Amino acid sequence: MIVKKGEVITIASGIFESYDRAGPFVVTQDVDVEAFIADARTRLEEPWELSALLSDVPRILCEQGLLAKLPCRRIYLGSMGEVDIGEEKEEF
Repeated sequence: MIVKKGEVITIASGIFESYDRAGPFVVTQDVDVEAFIADARTRLEEPWELSALLSDVPRILCEQGLLAKLPCRRIYLGSMGEVDIGEEKEEF
C-alpha cells in the first residue's frame, strides 16, 4: 500500500483492549507501507515482537521524517453503555 505525499492519514493496529490508533498525520513523501513493515519485520527475533512493532510504526515514520503530526483534539465519548465525555492525549 502506497501512501502519497500530502495525504492525511491515521494508523491503527490491534484488536479489543490492544487496539491502537495514532494520527492524524500528513505524509511528507510517498511511503510504501507494506515494504516498510516487511523491512522492519526482518529485525524481529520473536513472533510476539510484531505487536510492539506495529504500535511503534507511527513514531518511527515521524522520526524518519516520512510523516508529520497534525494538531487535532481527540474527544472521547465513553464506552460500555456509559457516557464519559473527555479529551484524550495521544502519546507515542
